[in-house]
Amino acid sequence: MKKVMIATGGTGGHIYPATALAEILKKKYPETEIVFFGSSNRMEAELIPSLGYRFHGMPMTGMNGGVRAKMKSALSMVRGERACRKLLAQEKPDICVGFGNYISVPLILAARRMHIPTMIHEQNSYAGKANAMLGRYADAIVGCYETSLKQFPAGKTRLYGNPEATLAYEKQADPSLKEKYGLDPQKPFAVFMMGSLGSSSVSRIIDEACALFDDYQVLIAAGKSNDYEFRNAGKENIHLVPYVDGVQMLKQADAAVVRAGATTMCEISAIGVPCILIPSPYVPNNHQVMNALELVNRGAAVMIEEKDLNAQSLSKALNELMADHGKREKLAAQAKLLGKTDAAYRMIEWMEELCGNG
Repeated sequence: MKKVMIATGGTGGHIYPATALAEILKKKYPETEIVFFGSSNRMEAELIPSLGYRFHGMPMTGMNGGVRAKMKSALSMVRGERACRKLLAQEKPDICVGFGNYISVPLILAARRMHIPTMIHEQNSYAGKANAMLGRYADAIVGCYETSLKQFPAGKTRLYGNPEATLAYEKQADPSLKEKYGLDPQKPFAVFMMGSLGSSSVSRIIDEACALFDDYQVLIAAGKSNDYEFRNAGKENIHLVPYVDGVQMLKQADAAVVRAGATTMCEISAIGVPCILIPSPYVPNNHQVMNALELVNRGAAVMIEEKDLNAQSLSKALNELMADHGKREKLAAQAKLLGKTDAAYRMIEWMEELCGNG
């Protein structure tokens, strides 16, 4: 493969698996050129160029809303596909890979019309609208959960997992970060991460639970855009920071309390971390609960839905987990059984097959 074009955007859940694939591809085949396509007015427009990749941005309208919004979106897609055909004629990629989000639709459809091999990746247990539609047209579909086999054509769907898992697995632990975050390296700790932006509703409950946690250390990543003011984080064993290196903390924590987004879930499985999952209820199709159940039903994690979450239920679950070394080991081992640490490499091998290089 001389050139690969990747479509991604909207949120980190779509972007980070895409950049993970790019990083592994660049590592394996340094001579392969990687070009990204995304929205010109969302986070990918700044993030991807900052990582050193060429980026083509296009203004697009999302697929949600009423009849008028859907008509506007459809028109935007038609115009987008035309523009993508021109872009593909200019770039001449060997293959196009889409990572969900409506921005991937015009590129994958244009590539299909121009007989360029296509692949899409579905991170969640419940496919979003863009991938659900593209599944009919893409040459190859990569999923992470068994449910993908029911949602996409079985003959062209493979459960390779999330490329982000490969990066998480290969990343070396940096013990110095514990001290940077104020932790005693000799004492056990639990880390709380509610996504890069944080969650004010869950933060309030975590704050109330601080007085109920036992004497292990607690590291709380509040989130970059979280305006909640913690009042009980002054205890000696509580450490509050705006942001942490998530993979590093998952590799070193004795337990983690996290959301159930696609990227976090694949990292948990790749690394093997005993976790309490608090799925966000503010996502389409309640897909974080579905993601969480993939681990919970296999004895690989504990789940507390946000409707059942309070200071007492949270502190009880975490205190019991931190006190039970055997349970933590069992959860970690079960999570590892679900981990697909070679996801990126298997995707690349399939891409080579599609390009006639396999």
